[in-house]
Amino acid sequence: MLCENPILEVANLSKDYPLSGMGSARPLYHRLGGEPIKIRKALHDVSFTLNPGQALGVMGRNGSGKSTLLKILAGVVDPTAGEARIRGQIGALLEAGSGAHPDLSGWDNMKLAARLLGVPKLERDLYYEQTARFSDLGSKLAEPARWYSSGQFARLGFAMAAMAPTDLLLIDEALAAGDARFQLKCFDFFYAAKAQGRSFVFVSHALPVLRDLCDNGLVLQDGKTVYTGPIEQAIERYETTNLDIRN
Repeated sequence: MLCENPILEVANLSKDYPLSGMGSARPLYHRLGGEPIKIRKALHDVSFTLNPGQALGVMGRNGSGKSTLLKILAGVVDPTAGEARIRGQIGALLEAGSGAHPDLSGWDNMKLAARLLGVPKLERDLYYEQTARFSDLGSKLAEPARWYSSGQFARLGFAMAAMAPTDLLLIDEALAAGDARFQLKCFDFFYAAKAQGRSFVFVSHALPVLRDLCDNGLVLQDGKTVYTGPIEQAIERYETTNLDIRN
């Protein structure tokens, strides 16, 4: 049963990728009687809802469809079937440092991100200030991002996405970036943002992180839903599924 006013509503979402290497000639070749097109179902008939102020942890082995799901939600790729309805502004951090251009300074990256993320003009000065403070990069913000360490690059990308006025933030393994102090700052941000009604979808292999931050979990295997429900039960199901696969 669907929630009355979910921030995210995913219904029967599927994504197929052709395995043949024939490129643009593939459909014509198939019509002329060639071998059937081989399809990899990266995601198959996935459905769930997410309420405002909730966080969903997405679990699964490599290749289970987690990143494909986030890319569809972020609008990076189109689904083959089904739909995802998002009510509100969405932001995404699909890899550590994503959203930061290496040839631009930290400040110029923030200016570009403000436009791309839809930060209103009257709120941009505050966005720059909050992003700079959260990233804790200081004078490094005047330098090209290509001069940053991997941790500094990740901090800039995370800060730009986190400080934008989004209702839903998609995060793919980004919490593994940065030092312990920055990770604690990220945790504090998530708790405060959830209390303010923002929602999150996390993809991570770090089960303790998902247990601490998430309300519900989605377990994927071979692109299909194994379980969706309370986070503790989801983690137990994920661990059981992995044990069954190994055996």
